[in-house]
Amino acid sequence: MFPDTPKTLLHKIAEYANGDDAAEWARFVELYTPVIRAFIGARGDVVPSDVDDVVQEIFVRLVNVLRTEVYRPEKGRFRAYLGTMVRRLLIDRHRRNLARGVGETVSAEEVEILDETPDAAAYVDMHLMEARHAAAVEHVLSRTMLDPRTVAAYRAYALDGEPAADVATRLGITHNALRQIKFRIDHMIAAVEAAYGE
Repeated sequence: MFPDTPKTLLHKIAEYANGDDAAEWARFVELYTPVIRAFIGARGDVVPSDVDDVVQEIFVRLVNVLRTEVYRPEKGRFRAYLGTMVRRLLIDRHRRNLARGVGETVSAEEVEILDETPDAAAYVDMHLMEARHAAAVEHVLSRTMLDPRTVAAYRAYALDGEPAADVATRLGITHNALRQIKFRIDHMIAAVEAAYGE
């Protein structure tokens, strides 16, 4: 799920969209980029080399929305609005690709199903929750000062599901040390996820 966004931050980035505070925009981009990237990646229908282009296109559209004040807080949470924007952008990209005959990883029928999802909010929320968790895991494992062996142990045991005995033996650690690694990193991930908001 996308993080809760304070209304003051939305006002400040709207001001930046009209030429003011670059620091607030940088904070917003830093907060949302990993979650948007993970959401796009979790769908599996955008090639990895295109993910950065999609993220950039979302932020460009967002600046235009904030300039024209299309988003209205009284209509609902910003994250739901942004999630819908991401979903629509991805559907538009699929349609353009299908029309050009490139990137047919999703059929025209599947795109129509995505477009006509009866409960779009539930659909978006489900993927955004997965994306938020994936972004938090990636942040902890790649952007913190964890020892490479600790990261390897966590990936093998917690993410890849390898048996504890195999991981402990291969990395030369005890079973108890492996359980402690998992416990500590799970708590770090939960803290990062909480920072994204409920």
